Amino acid sequence: MSAGLVHLEINNIAAFQTEDYMPPQNELKARVDFLYAEDSETQPDKFWKKVAKKQNDEVESFIGKRKAMEQAVAQIVSPTDTPEVKLQKIYARVQQVRNTAYAVGTTEQERKREKEKTIRNVEDLWKSGSGSGHEITWLYLALVRAAGLEAYPVLVSRRSEYFFMPLTMDPHRLDDNVVPVKLNGKDTFYDPGTAFTPFGILPWPETGVKGLRLDKDGGAWVATTVPDSTVSNIVRKADLKMTDQGALEGKVTVTFSGLEALSMRLELRNEDETARTKYIEDVVREFIPVGIDVDFKNKPDWSSSSPTLVGEFEIKVQGWASAAGHRALIPVELFSAPKKHVFEHAARVHPIYFDFPTVRMDDVTIELPLDWKVNSVPPAHKDEGRVCSYNTTAENHLGTLHLTRKLNIDVLLLDAKYYGALRQFFQVVKTGDEQQIVVQPGGISASK
Repeated sequence: MSAGLVHLEINNIAAFQTEDYMPPQNELKARVDFLYAEDSETQPDKFWKKVAKKQNDEVESFIGKRKAMEQAVAQIVSPTDTPEVKLQKIYARVQQVRNTAYAVGTTEQERKREKEKTIRNVEDLWKSGSGSGHEITWLYLALVRAAGLEAYPVLVSRRSEYFFMPLTMDPHRLDDNVVPVKLNGKDTFYDPGTAFTPFGILPWPETGVKGLRLDKDGGAWVATTVPDSTVSNIVRKADLKMTDQGALEGKVTVTFSGLEALSMRLELRNEDETARTKYIEDVVREFIPVGIDVDFKNKPDWSSSSPTLVGEFEIKVQGWASAAGHRALIPVELFSAPKKHVFEHAARVHPIYFDFPTVRMDDVTIELPLDWKVNSVPPAHKDEGRVCSYNTTAENHLGTLHLTRKLNIDVLLLDAKYYGALRQFFQVVKTGDEQQIVVQPGGISASK
C-alpha cells in the first residue's frame, strides 16, 4: 500500500443545519483521517481515470447480458412507447424486485436462502426477483440500454454523510450509484435502488453532488441535478369551525410530495401501524403552536413510490381565539410553529445548509359562529426574493375566514455573508405569521 493521505476536517463542517445553530468552541475539534490506497498514483486526475476504468469493467461485466435484457424489456414496454414512457415502465417494474436492503421481518431461513442465491449478473438478478439496492439500480441501467436508450453508470457520494472531495482520492466514499439517461438532449437521473423513490427524482442526499461517470476511457465527473422547490412540498388544507368558546374543530389534510413523501416513507419503513400513526400525528402537533387533539383517519400507502403521501386528520384546538376586551383575536397562521425560532442569533459563522428546496402551502377555512362579526383582517403580503418567498392572504366571506400562506425555500447552500438577509426574511415571516384577525363575538365572549 502507498503512504497514507492525511485528510484534515473540522467537526460539524459537513453538517450545517437549517436552524440557527452555532457550535461551542470546544466542539470544533480537528480530526485526522489516514486514507490508504493500493494505488501509488498521487495525481487526482490520473487516479480517478484508473478507478473509473476498473469500476466500469466491473459494472459492464455485471450488466453484460444483452439478450436476456432485451427479452425482459420486451415484456415491459411497447415499441410504440415514447422514451419517457419506456423509462417509467422500466422503473416501475424494477422497483417490484425485492430490495434486500430494505427487507424487514426476514426469517433466519429466508436470510439463509438469500445468501445461497448467487447474483453474478443482471440475468441472475432478474430470475431471482431480489437483490440489493445497488444491484437493482444496475438492473435499471441494463434494461434501459436494452430498450435502446443512452444511459451510463455513475457512482456518487451521499451528502448526508459527508461532502465528497476528489482530492482525497478515496473511492470508498463513492458508495452509491445512480443512472443518468439522455432524454431530449439532457441527462435525467434515476435511482430505483433506493426504496420508495418516485420516478424522476433522486433521494435528497444524492442531489446536487459530484458523481463519477464510468466508461472504458476513464470516465468523467458529472453533477447530479437538484429538483426545484415545486417538486417537494407540504400542502396543509384545513376546513374548520370555530366554537362560541373560541376553539377550532374540523378536518386537516396534509399532502407530502416528492422528497417530503420519500423522507416520510424511509423514516417509517420499519415501523408498525401504531408507531406510524403516532409519528404522523406528532408531525401535525408540531405544525401548530398550541396543544391540540389529533386523530389520524386514513391509511396511506407507506410502501409505494407514489410522488405523494396524504394524511387525513380530525383536530381540536382549544382557545385559538383569545379575548381582548370585548373583542377576540384570531391568529392568521395555524401552522406557524416550525418557523418561530429559526435564525434568531444576530450573527453566524457557518454557511446555511438546507437538505433540499421545498415549499410549504397552507389553505385554511374557518367558519365562525353565526353571531360573530369580523372587524378587520390583515392585508395580503407578498415578498418575492431570489431564493425565498413568502405570500399570505386573509379574507372574510360572510363570516367564513379564508387564509392562505406560501413559504418557498429554493436554495441548498448559502454563504454566511448572506445570513443577515436570510435572517431578516425569516423575521418578516415571523411577523406576518403573528398577525391577528379582530372579531366581535356574539353573546358569549371568546375564552382566553
